[in-house]
Amino acid sequence: MEDMLAKARIIDESKIDTSHVQILNKVKIKNIKNSQQVEYMLVSESEADIKNGKISVATPIAKGLLGKEVGDVVEIKVPSGVMSFEIIEISL
Repeated sequence: MEDMLAKARIIDESKIDTSHVQILNKVKIKNIKNSQQVEYMLVSESEADIKNGKISVATPIAKGLLGKEVGDVVEIKVPSGVMSFEIIEISL
């Protein structure tokens, strides 16, 4: 715990870019196959809480979204195969 606190940084939300997906962004994506939309917030592993829509940046979905922009279609390898998603919105 002390080590985690020693490495902690304060992040100024006003400086978080929403032109591309990065940690602390909320990302709305649409499943290309069934048009279902879902929104996730990308967080650190210690903050992940799937029930509240927070996924770790270490997950396959988050890794596939990082660095992408609105309108991009990404193919993400998940345990059940490959899924295609379109990025609909990026916000704080």
